[in-house]
Amino acid sequence: MYTVGVDFHKHTSSYRVLDEHGKSIKRRKLVNDPEVIKEFICSVPGPKQLAMEATRSWGLYYECVKEHVNQFHLGHPKKMKAITESETKNDNTDADLIARLAHSGFLPKAHVSSSTMRELRSLVRFRGYLVNQRRSVRNQIHTLIDRNVWPCHKPGSFKDIFCKRGRLWLKELKLPERERFILDRCLDKFDTLNKEISVVEHYIVSQQHELVGLRYLRTTPGFRTGKVNAYVVLVEAGDITRFNKAKGFAFYAGLVPSENSSGDKHRKGRLVKGANMHLRTALIESTFSAMRTDKGLRAYYLSVKARRGSGSAVIATARKLSYAIYHVLKEQRPYRAHIIQPPAADCHPFSTQHAKQRA
Repeated sequence: MYTVGVDFHKHTSSYRVLDEHGKSIKRRKLVNDPEVIKEFICSVPGPKQLAMEATRSWGLYYECVKEHVNQFHLGHPKKMKAITESETKNDNTDADLIARLAHSGFLPKAHVSSSTMRELRSLVRFRGYLVNQRRSVRNQIHTLIDRNVWPCHKPGSFKDIFCKRGRLWLKELKLPERERFILDRCLDKFDTLNKEISVVEHYIVSQQHELVGLRYLRTTPGFRTGKVNAYVVLVEAGDITRFNKAKGFAFYAGLVPSENSSGDKHRKGRLVKGANMHLRTALIESTFSAMRTDKGLRAYYLSVKARRGSGSAVIATARKLSYAIYHVLKEQRPYRAHIIQPPAADCHPFSTQHAKQRA
């Protein structure tokens, strides 16, 4: 099988073609025109595989060449350190290295998702972008209030200044002219973002027929009544069968601690880097709701909290929830609550009574 390595850029791309024995037979630099690219790919004889590094526009290239190659490989950009740390880095060298990694089978691969899944992922990430903007505006308003109002002068009839009573208080709050101007603009921006987020969320809900497994995920605690987190988990995870184990899914979500062990020394550090932050955020947010409705997760959280503290307990519970989500989606079945095993003393009243008499 012939191997084609591509170093894809915005306007041009470099190509290196290897034969079955790994010998270089062709090298080109082409303009990124669909017809030119297809003509060159079709000129490569025999069955062929094509490999490229994942970029923001890899989907555009994939849709162009997928019908003309036998295999398509997408290189993971963060794991391809051989390219980023090379001292002689140029387009031809990168294309040659990608081709040789693919030919030898050592190319670190990224998941190739369908066009539908990529579009849905862009949609939920756009909603996340708007939510982050709204959070920035909220923080700006809180900062403005803190620098103009003494804490003792703030009303105690509400906790959130963005509730109905809080908005009325903000409207009637007396501030210097310039500060009042900033507050009014921030409130207008906040209302505008709220409307835009509602429109996007309504559109996301209308696309639920495209998401396989949503019916089963809705049986999982934390996702039964949530608006968007269920959609975020499904589109960010993609095909759940690409993960061999539940721990692999938790690792992809960034809920597994890093490890630096050697010999008899075992060291675990902070959560792994380079994870899917959108998926991690959705799982952690849903964990708080899940602990209120599932007794098993609540008991697990309390047991870890007693030993490690609240922060570590939330992460551990989110990791346990991700294991449940993995099995629910992979097996296509409803969620089954974890049975809480009572202590042995609770199962044997006679033993408990005897222990009290001895005490």
